[in-house]
Amino acid sequence: MSLNTTQRTFTLAAVVAAVATSLAAPALAEPLPYGADTCIQGYVWREARSGDTVCVTPAVRSATAQQNAAAGQNVEPGGGAYGPNTCKQGFVWREAYGGDVVCVTPDVRAQAAADNAAAQSRKQANQPAPAAPPAQHPLCGVNLPILNSPICP
Repeated sequence: MSLNTTQRTFTLAAVVAAVATSLAAPALAEPLPYGADTCIQGYVWREARSGDTVCVTPAVRSATAQQNAAAGQNVEPGGGAYGPNTCKQGFVWREAYGGDVVCVTPDVRAQAAADNAAAQSRKQANQPAPAAPPAQHPLCGVNLPILNSPICP
């Protein structure tokens, strides 16, 4: 079958339009629901105080809330060497953030330090971007009668 000049021009225009359509700009990623402080799956904000967005396990957040609620039970009555924030024997300041003087056991303070050290690795904004899908020929799936063989396998 022979194509005249008008048919070839129209067919070429259709090919160009198909290529342009298939080469549309990639979709932008959905914004993170809590901005740069969005935790990766399985983690939540610790909330040792208002604005504490260190990502921890839900169990650590629950324990932190309990520690805050019981803060007065682990201080030395009447104060001591560190004033009213002096911890009872066997307790230390949690130090989850600067100025955190909630008295906890040393293992809890170590957990808070470990969570602080791992904080950035638990944020979605710091995760590697997903791999791009494999490239596909821009005319794949376009039915062009002038081609004698398929473009796509």
